[in-house]
Parts: sequence; structure tokens; C-alpha cells
Amino acid sequence: MRIVYIHQHFNFPSEPGWQRPWQFARRLARAGHEVTVICGGKEAARQHLDGVEVHRLTVPYENAMTFWQRVRSFASFMARASWFASKVNADVVFASSTPLTTAVPGIIASTLRRAPFIFEVRDLWPEAPVALGFLKNRGAIWAAEQLEKFAYRSADHVIALSPGMEAGVKRVCPEVTTTVVPNASDVENFAASREHRNEVRAELGWAEDETVLFYAGSFGVTYDVPWLVRLAGQLSRRGEKFRVVAYGEGADTGTCRRLAREFGLDPLQVLPGNIPRTEIERMLPAADLAVSTLVDNPALEINSLNKVFDALAAARPVVFNHAGWLPEILAAHGAGWQLSRHPGTAADQLVERLRSGEIDLSAGSAAALELARKEFDRDLLFDRFLSVVESAAPAQNITSTTTPSRVE
Repeated sequence: MRIVYIHQHFNFPSEPGWQRPWQFARRLARAGHEVTVICGGKEAARQHLDGVEVHRLTVPYENAMTFWQRVRSFASFMARASWFASKVNADVVFASSTPLTTAVPGIIASTLRRAPFIFEVRDLWPEAPVALGFLKNRGAIWAAEQLEKFAYRSADHVIALSPGMEAGVKRVCPEVTTTVVPNASDVENFAASREHRNEVRAELGWAEDETVLFYAGSFGVTYDVPWLVRLAGQLSRRGEKFRVVAYGEGADTGTCRRLAREFGLDPLQVLPGNIPRTEIERMLPAADLAVSTLVDNPALEINSLNKVFDALAAARPVVFNHAGWLPEILAAHGAGWQLSRHPGTAADQLVERLRSGEIDLSAGSAAALELARKEFDRDLLFDRFLSVVESAAPAQNITSTTTPSRVE
């Protein structure tokens, strides 16, 4: 089956960023399907890896962009991807948000190719940007709401990344068929580092008697990484044996560096910058706790945060500064704990709970890995994803591929 996979933000394992599109695309190819990915990038490129054909269009995007710079990037990708996708033969067209505008090339391609359209919802647009105050113009909000309705109604199936997102889709379009496929844990990718945790920790210079808090992800304004830097500062002022490392970049990078200096911390130690996915897989298991942060807004609590699923795969329990479905699930399994949004209070809670045994790192590690294996393993969730994709196109409409790409 020929599958066109439209996703503006696509990364290989050697690059920083979200890995779901790559992991699912390569598994589709392994299942015998012909996969063409259409994505954006700084430069146009055509790449072929593990049976996946990737076409990068010249559409730069950076997390540090202003809101309207992002909008221009989204519009540019929508136009270029629509033109490119319309020329590619397809039995199924799959488009993934965000942005919501990726639905447009998906709808155009599916219409021209008379192929089923599957739309993946990673964030509820425009609900989230309106709730966060990013989108205020009434005309723009109305236009986005109309596009949202059109996208859902045009889709033969909608994949949502969390139960809350599925509920949001149903509020807008009750009749659409939906399936929840959350982000996933690449359990096997972290296996070697889990086994050699102490050696990696020694290589990194992390002392045995210090508690290491690890963050890897975007420094976008919605992620509240400054809270983590303030927490690091509060722990330092208390003289506690903690090390906080936050890998990534984004709009809040400058603010985080300034805060680190104000607390007397070395910005290069606390904020080392971006690292590729492979380094996250090597380093995260060597930490003691992973950290998930969000600004205080209920619209974000339905997010399917990739860093949490990575932590589970790495057998690392998670501390949160926010509520939501993920903190609830991890807390229920003894693999996560919620801290105060006030960094000083959070520092006290963390120290006291570790001393009292309420936060049990050994038990939390085992619980995290068990949860990853039983509920969120990548292969397990891919089977659900594959079922949606393969059932979308009637067998009589599928053009067989004479030389299917497979991964050995």
C-alpha cells in the first residue's frame, strides 16, 4: 500500500526532536508499505532511510520563532506540501498536526488521489492557542475553527494522542471515527543504557551521592523550563546534593540562562543545549528523576508529552509541576509525583519526600519500566496505529507495490 505521510516537523534519530513520525514511518515500511514522508526543513532534500522516502521542503521552523513567524511557516508549508502531495500516488493519505494547517495538503491529496484521509491530532487547535492567549483576533479564531471542523469532517478517521484530545475532537465533530494512540516508549532503545547506568553516570561526572534531575525537550514558552531552573536554584541555596540538567533550546533559553546566573548557577552546566535523540537514550537512564514541566493552563494538561514516555522507557520515575492525565497515570502506578508550582515549596517537597521514602527511586524505577512495557511500548501502540491505517483503504482500491521496502 502506498502511504503519503505529511508532517511538518520530522526528525531522524540523529537529530533533536520528536521521534514518533520517524518510528511509525519506518515501521510502516517494515510492514511492507511504500511510505513517502513530506516534511519541512531549512533546506530542500530527498533522503531515503530504512525504506522510507523523505522529501524535505524548504520551510524553516524554529521553536524560538514568534507566534506570527510560526504562522508564516505553517502557511508556507501548507502551500508547498499541497502542491507536492498532489503529485504523489497514494492509497492512503495521513497528515499529522500541529499545525492544524497540515490538514489542507492531506485533504487536497486525498481528494485528487481518491484515497482515504487519516488526520492525527497532536494538539487541539485553535482551542489551545486561544486558551494560552496566543490567538486573540476574532477573525483568525473563526477561520481556525472552520478549518478544524473541515479537517475532522473530511477525515475518514482521526487519531488523537490522548483521551482529552479525543474528547475535544468529539466536541467539534461527534460523528467522526476516532482512535487514541498516545506517544510511546521505545523500551528497547534504552535497554543498553539501563544496563550500564552506573558506567554512563561516571562518564558524565554525576556523583553517586547526588540526585540528578533530567529534562530533555523544548524550551518553548508553554513548557515552563524557567520553573525548573528556579527549582535548581532553590535546591542549591538549601545546600542539597542535587544536580539539575535541562537539554534543549527554544524561546525561553535566554530567560533560563539569566535565571541560572541570578541563582549563582553555571548556565553551561544546567543548560548544556540541544542533544540528539541517541544521546538522550544514553544519558536519561543514568539520571535519578525525569522532569515534566508545563505552564499553569488546563488546555495543556491533555498533552501527550514525549519526555514522559522516554522516562518510562529509561526506567526513570517522573516529577511534574502540573496536573493532567499523565501525572495521574504515573502516580497511580508509583512512577510519578506532582510538585508545587512554587519552586521554593517544590524544593522542600522534593527533599522531604525523598528523605521520608514517599519518593522511592528504586520502586519508582521498576514501576516506570513496567508501565512502559505493558501500556506504552512503541510496538504495542504501532499495532493500533497500523490497524487504523490498513483498515482505512478498501482492499480493492489498494495498488500493490512491486518492491515493498522492509527493514531487516
